[in-house]
Amino acid sequence: MKATAVLSEFASKTRLADISAEAIAATKRHILDCTGVALAASVEPAGRIVLDVTREQGGTPKAAVLGSNIRTSVVSAAWANGALAHLLDFDDTGFSHPTACILPAVLAMAEEAGATGAAVVTAVCVGLEVFERMSSSGRQHEHVFRARGFHPTSLYGCSAAAAGAGSIVGLNPKQMGVGIGLAAANAGGLTQHFGTWGKGTHAGNAARAGVTAVLLARKDYVADPEGLEGDYGFYSAFHGDGNYDLSKMANGLGTQWSIVDPGLTIKRYPCCGGNLRALDAAEALVREHDIRIDDVERLEVDVHPDLLDIVRFHKPTDGFRGKFSIDYVLAAMLLDRRVDVDSFSDTYCSAPRMRAALEKVQVNAHPEWPHDAASRRRSPVTIAMKDGRTFTRLVERVRGSPGNPMSRDELVGKYRGCASRVLYGERMERSIAVLESLETLPAVKGLIETLTG
Repeated sequence: MKATAVLSEFASKTRLADISAEAIAATKRHILDCTGVALAASVEPAGRIVLDVTREQGGTPKAAVLGSNIRTSVVSAAWANGALAHLLDFDDTGFSHPTACILPAVLAMAEEAGATGAAVVTAVCVGLEVFERMSSSGRQHEHVFRARGFHPTSLYGCSAAAAGAGSIVGLNPKQMGVGIGLAAANAGGLTQHFGTWGKGTHAGNAARAGVTAVLLARKDYVADPEGLEGDYGFYSAFHGDGNYDLSKMANGLGTQWSIVDPGLTIKRYPCCGGNLRALDAAEALVREHDIRIDDVERLEVDVHPDLLDIVRFHKPTDGFRGKFSIDYVLAAMLLDRRVDVDSFSDTYCSAPRMRAALEKVQVNAHPEWPHDAASRRRSPVTIAMKDGRTFTRLVERVRGSPGNPMSRDELVGKYRGCASRVLYGERMERSIAVLESLETLPAVKGLIETLTG
């Protein structure tokens, strides 16, 4: 299977008319969501550092950084917006975190090219497809290289960002193959940085790699045409012989859209996706039974040991690390019946009420559970009350997932909550209107002006 050629042919030739209406609608929802979480991050302490560094580096002002008045080079804008999009861990999840890698690369190239909204929707959908095809080809092995320390977002995200950015500027198949392969040479990202600001840069680095590769490919830069499948290529290096199946690249490509099936989950909580099922279960229990933390004896959550490779922090003393701590997020849910951006401040984390709540949460690992995908993500929650009552809930499909999607009001409500840190009044309403009808926009400049300044 000539995987690089298969993906480059698809990415270079796909147009909006080739994409199903369902896939277009789903892509726009994820563009709206990703834009909102990037805007929210731009005013966080880490986000301000990203903006400061980007501003200090200067660069020819060809593209904007969301939530700011910064205009910089296409490469720097892609990096900054990618870092912002992934910083809070509030961006979509499923086959890792593709949109935070792809959308920033596409927007940066779209500004430079004067592209239409239709071109942006097409390019993001193309990038999502490339990401999922690359991910699915090695998914059986993914938990192994995760445990070794590799983060899939920053592995597949580089080539997916290149496919999206290359779509915007109309690379031909040969150029697209160079872009996808060159971007793959920048793949990396370590799970050691989970629970810190470092994780956000994984998406930024992927977006930057994709844009840089496309800028080179557009000038007919030469690179090996088998960057993905070669004997010393991406899959051999990261997965190892026998741990991937490249025949999955072409199956249904261009007709079965990954953004529809298997789709992605839009998060309700700004934390690692490994926490979502347990959080939905806990929220359902505390609301259904009107549970107050003072009446709780203990909360137990049962998990597969592999999940603890991701949500690995126990009783963290740093608020940001709480995003990757299943006991921390469940303690926050018991305390406040919600988990939001403010739940992960150091002040919240160190408060006596949070430290006391953490003592009531018990995480039980089950090494006897099967090593299949369904078992790895199970996380039933049991709440034992001081009066002897016990309540248990298992959530299979989290709210916001393809099997249990958010309503339009929920999605827009999340966007408003995030974007209101930067936008208000008419600009807020205009941003929503433009994002929801993006494919009709004659020039992406109209969107960028609404989201910056």
